[in-house]
Amino acid sequence: MISIRSLLLSVFLLLMIFPLTVAVITYKKENEISQKQVSQYLLQTVEQTQRALDANLAEIDRLTWPLLYQQSLDFLDSPLESAYQLFQANQKFRDMMYMYLFRGRLDHIRDIYLITANQQVLSTNKLFYSFDQIESGHFRYIVDQLENQPLKMNWFSDKWAIFRSQEGFQTPIRESVTAVRKLNDSNTSQLRAYLFVQLNDRFISEIVGNVHIGSTGSFMISDAGGDVIYQQDSALFENPAMKETIRKLHKQGQGIQVVDSKWLLAYNTSSTSGWQMSAVVPLRELVVPNQRILQYLIIIAGLGTLIFVIVSVLLAMAISRPVIHLARLMSTTSIDNLHMRENVGSIREISILQRNFNRLRERIQQLLRDNEVQQKEKRDALLQAMQMQIQPHFLYNTLDTIYWMSKEYEADSISKLVTALGRFFRFTLHSGQEWTSMKKELDHVENYLQIQSFRYKDKLEYDIQMDPSLKNALVMPLILQPLVENALEHGIAKMSKGGKVSVNVTKEGDRVVLSVFNTGNGIDIEKAKKLLQSPDSSEHLGMRNVDQRIKMAFGPEYGIRFSPSQREGALVLVYIPFRTEVAG
Repeated sequence: MISIRSLLLSVFLLLMIFPLTVAVITYKKENEISQKQVSQYLLQTVEQTQRALDANLAEIDRLTWPLLYQQSLDFLDSPLESAYQLFQANQKFRDMMYMYLFRGRLDHIRDIYLITANQQVLSTNKLFYSFDQIESGHFRYIVDQLENQPLKMNWFSDKWAIFRSQEGFQTPIRESVTAVRKLNDSNTSQLRAYLFVQLNDRFISEIVGNVHIGSTGSFMISDAGGDVIYQQDSALFENPAMKETIRKLHKQGQGIQVVDSKWLLAYNTSSTSGWQMSAVVPLRELVVPNQRILQYLIIIAGLGTLIFVIVSVLLAMAISRPVIHLARLMSTTSIDNLHMRENVGSIREISILQRNFNRLRERIQQLLRDNEVQQKEKRDALLQAMQMQIQPHFLYNTLDTIYWMSKEYEADSISKLVTALGRFFRFTLHSGQEWTSMKKELDHVENYLQIQSFRYKDKLEYDIQMDPSLKNALVMPLILQPLVENALEHGIAKMSKGGKVSVNVTKEGDRVVLSVFNTGNGIDIEKAKKLLQSPDSSEHLGMRNVDQRIKMAFGPEYGIRFSPSQREGALVLVYIPFRTEVAG
């Protein structure tokens, strides 16, 4: 069996798991919410950056619209056979580009090339004037791409640049991307030229250079072919898992992915250029603030647990200590330590148990004292009974001496009186037994009436009748004598000529009826009933005691009944159950 202290501690410790569980759940929920918020923020950052970049790309596209209608390409109408003609056309082309079309974006432009249908080259770069100088493979690739979207501005990474300056002529400003548009004759739809606008790295860096992806995140722009256009930090994008994930990304739309359970990747594809913008942030950046939250939660939960454990132990001890002490005290209770008392505590329910336990001990002590008094009284009564045993023997011896003396002097009346008196006292002195037979009870009544006949001389007549089958019926001793005595005192004694007393014992069903009739005045039945029910009245005390003895032994349906006689006199009936053996 488990002790109450162990039970309380177990319950408290189980309850202690609740704040720890709340802390863990809170951390997980916070982690999920934080990751979701960061994902949304990352995707919004990519979208906003993409829109800003698309706005600049759209502006470059818009600046080339006048060339679509060829109002400014009249210098291509004349042949460009001589070097002078080519120089003059190139000068006009440069002036048109710098003075009119791209005047507001010159700080973002590296070079502008125009390659005609017959492979004549016009350039803003003084070092590039011949078709032989271009990267023919790059040129064919770009031309093939333009055939798929002939009316749109196409964008290519620095990888597909058609012309690169020699090493000795490089500057800190690098090539970035190239915007290419196909120029057709608006009347004949024949190819007139290809316009190449080579932008420098400032064009993109000024737009996305200030974009920060967390504290350790990175940012990358790639074209539709997967070539890198711009990249903040190559270390994150050099990871094989990251490369593979970016390669498999959808070429349209946007989304969020978790890469290798280490990085969070957000991507968005431009509808203007087809470029895909990707932002990567390590998940540990999300974990670090959450780890701080977790640390705070662990510290709080730890302190709460420590306080909870201390409070639980103290509370368990405060509750269990008085209960355990009370249980030990009850298990060791004996007669020798009944004087000990349990101190009443401050807990209401336990204090009730303690007070009741103290009352129980006091009650036991009182019962022991009462039992001790009863035992003493019993011993005293036994001693008195032993002393009284001498008195009947002395009385019997004295009566026996009187009897033989009356015989010697031939006094028969005295001998009869002494004999009846001896029988009377012998039955009376032995009436302490619980049951006697009906015959012995009637013999005792007959001895009593015989003694009384000497007193009343010729005034008393008596008659005793009994059903022979009832001689062995059990009856309580001395229940008829008080009734006969009452008949003599209230009936016969008040009659000048005397009277008669009749005792009759019969059987009615399973009941025995003992009737005592005396001549003389009748009975006021209502008054007699009240006297039987009045415990304070000294009148008819013997009759009331008989009635109470019978009712206590057999129940309220038995006892004394008063009945009016058919002739002058009084009739008292006693009802008892018929028994020949003592009930177990």
